[in-house]
Amino acid sequence: MTTFEPTEQARAAAVRAAVLAGIARRRTLFASAWNGRALLVIADLLDTVALSFYEEEPTRPDGIPDSAWLALADAETAATDTPGTGFPADFGQYVTHAMDRAALAIPARFDLTGCGLAEDDAQLVAALDILHGHLASAATEAVAQALLEAVFALHDKRADLAQLARG
Repeated sequence: MTTFEPTEQARAAAVRAAVLAGIARRRTLFASAWNGRALLVIADLLDTVALSFYEEEPTRPDGIPDSAWLALADAETAATDTPGTGFPADFGQYVTHAMDRAALAIPARFDLTGCGLAEDDAQLVAALDILHGHLASAATEAVAQALLEAVFALHDKRADLAQLARG
């Protein structure tokens, strides 16, 4: 009987999922009850993603286990349903990027015309684009993990801007 051993990319994806789970848990300290609950759900789902990458053989052509794929989709749904978490709707790309090295997409700019925040959002989007470039070319996973912290700080700021615009 052979024992499954995750690839280097799968281990990197697992660590990225764990880093994002940690970010979600830290954000619960300052979140509303509604957003805090969603953040805990996201963190728990990301834990499932991390464990799946470590413990399960890939079942999809892209090297991702089915349970990781499903848990990541559920976590993205929770983020979409609760924008106050500061997690963008497509944040799963930061985990799967370790597997496929696909270009990281920047979420669409918010419609902030008329409220004086459009320039702030433009600056945050530009900073995200720069960090995405650094993340794509990170020499080590330790560097990538540090960059993820910075990327998600910017996503949180963008979520705050959107909340301010909504009033």
